[in-house]
Amino acid sequence: MKHKLSLAIMGLFGIAIAEELPEVTVTDTRVEREVRDVPASVSIIGKDKLEQKPLTKPADIFSGIPGVYSISRNQGFDTRLIIRGAGRKATFGTREILILLNGAPVTSPDGVTVLDFVDTSLIDKVEIVKDPTSVLGGLNAYGGVVNLITRSPFERKGGELRIGFGDFNTQNHNFYYSTPLGKGFYLGLNVSRRQSDNSWRERNKYEVTHITLQPSYLFSNGDTWENYINYTKADLQLPGTLVVRGAIDQFSQFLKTGRAPITADPWKHQGLYTEVFFLSSKLTKKVGSFDFIPTFYINRRTLYGAVPADIYESDGLEYGTDIQINYRHGFGVLTAGLVLRGEDQKLDFLAYRDVLTGPRGRIIATLSDKKGNLLEKSESDTKLVGFYLQESVKKGNWVIDLGIRADRLKFEVESTEYGQYNFILGRYQYYPSPIRSKIEKTYNVLSPKLGVSYKLAPWISLYGNISTGYNTPDEWTANPELEPIKVTNYETGLKIRRGSISLDAALYTMDIRDEVVRVIQQGGVERLVNAGKTRNNGFELGLSYEIIKNLLLGASYTYADYKFREFSEPVRIGNQTINVSRNGNRLPFIPRHYYSLFATYKHSSGIRFSVQSDTWGSYYMDNANTEKYEGYKFVTSANLGYQRGNVDLSLMVDNLFDKRYALEATKDLTGTKRYRPAPPRTFLVRFTYSF
Repeated sequence: MKHKLSLAIMGLFGIAIAEELPEVTVTDTRVEREVRDVPASVSIIGKDKLEQKPLTKPADIFSGIPGVYSISRNQGFDTRLIIRGAGRKATFGTREILILLNGAPVTSPDGVTVLDFVDTSLIDKVEIVKDPTSVLGGLNAYGGVVNLITRSPFERKGGELRIGFGDFNTQNHNFYYSTPLGKGFYLGLNVSRRQSDNSWRERNKYEVTHITLQPSYLFSNGDTWENYINYTKADLQLPGTLVVRGAIDQFSQFLKTGRAPITADPWKHQGLYTEVFFLSSKLTKKVGSFDFIPTFYINRRTLYGAVPADIYESDGLEYGTDIQINYRHGFGVLTAGLVLRGEDQKLDFLAYRDVLTGPRGRIIATLSDKKGNLLEKSESDTKLVGFYLQESVKKGNWVIDLGIRADRLKFEVESTEYGQYNFILGRYQYYPSPIRSKIEKTYNVLSPKLGVSYKLAPWISLYGNISTGYNTPDEWTANPELEPIKVTNYETGLKIRRGSISLDAALYTMDIRDEVVRVIQQGGVERLVNAGKTRNNGFELGLSYEIIKNLLLGASYTYADYKFREFSEPVRIGNQTINVSRNGNRLPFIPRHYYSLFATYKHSSGIRFSVQSDTWGSYYMDNANTEKYEGYKFVTSANLGYQRGNVDLSLMVDNLFDKRYALEATKDLTGTKRYRPAPPRTFLVRFTYSF
């Protein structure tokens, strides 16, 4: 009966029956398990797919994944990632999503991620878990977990040289070499350099250099000690948005000419300049029925940033450890662990030194990104302690995951304010005497999760889960009244892995209390406030099918029905602020429908091609739902390559048909619209030699 039911489901989707292809993940459950046995929505991006992408920026990694969206302000490392609506409010970097590098957190304890030191040329596999994953992620990961897994020096001996050149003076080069150095000891070395003028926009350059060492040890019994040491120097200019206000219509100018002018907003010299040292170390040791997996990491970052109204200098140290123990028993695996994480940061906010002013001293434009007078000094100390416990039971065709996690997060910030930028007056104001303050916040959270998977046949599974998430607002220093985000996720889905076919379908509801929402006020000033209740309903479908040998066709589709259930938006009218109900309105920026189509082919002669086309549907530009942006349709990328022996040559083209559109469109409470333009057609020619 079970076999007949599974055949009926396959027939419903028009799927041919063939032999299964195994697909393994470790990210959701912390133990190696086939994806079809995981009671959660998991997407895996393998090496073959990554090889078809330019990878000049981290955002390249995530295209075409249902429920996932990523953009970059200048096509550099400034990736902004959104999973099922989480991360939507971030204007820079990624929020509300935990990102790991080989299992070590890239995300800071307060939930902020900047991917400047992630070397895309080293990434071998990406695993994305799209639910709150309370046991793995804990606090500040209600959108899910992304694990970036790099090459292992154990797996391949030898070297690889890649040289890439493209238009707008784009360069993407790297050298990789791994070798054994004595019995059991291996060393991997990778050096990368990426840069682009991106001169279709003013102030749009980036350049980044990575040097990575992977000294690792393979014990005779199979235990491993893996280390990852990275130094990164990165410079990034951040162009502002194109403004449509009164007689100013910069977006129409871009649509006509394909060239984007400098922003009409005052802050014309934004940028981010960082130097990072990152180290992670992981030991995997088996003793009888036990696995001991301690991981340690440290991240030292100095940063100079120019953003609207402020320039800031930061010197920060992040550190942490995750001590995991697995006990393999007759019915499954019991996993327990202790997490300790911390961050110490010194931060100075300063005025722009060089500005052009108008009547009453209002700043009309910045003239450089040089720092001026001190506005504020602060020191912060963040500590997180977490404990997790998960029992995974496998009995017959059933898999049950029952887990719980407890977290305690404490913030302490001491600051001295000397002045501020007054957005109403449009100029800096300085206080007669400094204002000193100290803020402390402590959050204690208990997060349970239950997941169940049932195997209808060896190649088809049904699953369901109830999971919880909790996000502390990292912006509470600017708005101490912000409450944490609390999420309950209900999900059910279907997974098929059978020979030439792979299918994932997921249906979910996320009930969210105190969602942090962007309120865009006059002049593009953003204020973050809590919405009482929101509900995210969604459906995701991912399908790939090898119709003939080496010709793979696929599609992903996402339906997103995200609405405010209780939200009163503060609207400033003159000198007064009133609250206006947005109940029943749709959340901005997230369309109801978005999808991707792709095809790949590899011939035995070495010739290959791949093509992918993405559509992002229409969406509302503001919380009031006064206007929609049309989104974009069938923006296409293509890759044509040839491999013979040790030589590989590729031509990669993004935005193949040179469409002109916006990556994001917003509207403030005065009616001013701002558009973040997408790049024109770009190409990269890449030569690879392996030895």
